Amino acid sequence: MKQALTALALACAVAVYAAPPEEIDVQGMYEGTWKDGGKEGKLEARVVALGSQEYQVFAVRHLGGGKTEKVELRGKTNGDTVSFEGAGWQGVYADGTIEGAKLALKRTVPESPTIGRKPPQGAIVLLDGKHFERMERGRQKDGSQSEWEIGDDGSVLIPKRGMRSRVSVEGSYDLHVEFLVPFRPDKRGQGRGNSGVYLPCRTEIQVLDSFGMTTYRGGGCGGLYRWKDPDTFDKFNLSSYPPLVWQTYDVEYRVRTDGGRAAGFLTVLHNGVKIHDNVKLKRQPRKGGFSFQDHGNPVRYRNIWVKPIKED
Repeated sequence: MKQALTALALACAVAVYAAPPEEIDVQGMYEGTWKDGGKEGKLEARVVALGSQEYQVFAVRHLGGGKTEKVELRGKTNGDTVSFEGAGWQGVYADGTIEGAKLALKRTVPESPTIGRKPPQGAIVLLDGKHFERMERGRQKDGSQSEWEIGDDGSVLIPKRGMRSRVSVEGSYDLHVEFLVPFRPDKRGQGRGNSGVYLPCRTEIQVLDSFGMTTYRGGGCGGLYRWKDPDTFDKFNLSSYPPLVWQTYDVEYRVRTDGGRAAGFLTVLHNGVKIHDNVKLKRQPRKGGFSFQDHGNPVRYRNIWVKPIKED
C-alpha cells in the first residue's frame, strides 16, 4: 500500500511539474478544418509567439464560393497546457495539433518552391557554402575582416559589419538569395531578425521576421525599405515563413528607358509569391555589388547567385 501511494505521489508530482511546450514548437503554420452550426470548411492559421509563453493566432476560415473570414485568437500557457480562445472559438495545443469543438489544426512546415534553386548557365555564384572568395566581410576597426561562422549546411551567419560581393554587375540581372531569420519572440519590430539585401542601385529589400507581424512602411520582410510594402503585406496572409525556416528572394531587375532616361524596374518573389511586380525604382541604375546588412541580429544566408541579363 505504501509503495502504491509513493508511486501515485510521484505521478502527481510529474503532472504538476511537467514542462510546458517550447514556444518554437507551438509557433508556426497550421492547416485543418472548422465546423460550426452544421457547416464546415478549410481553416488556415498562423500561431505567433509573443514571448512569456503567450501567443496570437491569425486564422483564415474558408466559407466556400471563394469567400473567407478572418479570425483572431489569443493563446497562453497554463502549467503544461497551451490554450487558445477568441471569437467564440477555443482550442488546446498538443503534439503539433490544436483541437477544439469548432476547429482541428495540424502544424505544417512550409518550403519555398525555389529553395535550393541552382544557378543557371551564365550565373555568377556569390555564396555556395564551399567557396567564399567572391564575398567580402565587413572590416573591423583594425582593418581586418570579420570571421566567417559557417554552419553544417554551408550557410553563413551575417558577419559583423555585414558582407559585400566582390563581383559588380551593370544593367539587368536575376538574383537568388536564401536566408533564415532567428527566433526572438520577446523582440518587436526591427529587433526581430533584422537584416537587408542591398542592390547595386542601393535599394534595400528588407529582411525581418514578419511572421504575423506588421511594422512601418517598407520595414517588413520583403519591403523596399521605408518606401513600399510587399503587395501581400497582411498579418493573416503574409508571404513570410516562421523564423528558423529557410526563405527565398528571387529578384528580377531590369533596366529600361523611361521618359528619356534609364530606369530600374524591380520584380520580387518571396517564397515563390510575387510581392513586387515591375515596380519603377526611385534610384537610378548603377554599376556595383550586392551588400548584406548586419543589424546585430543572427540572420543566416546561403545559396546566393546573380545572372547578368543582356537586353536586346
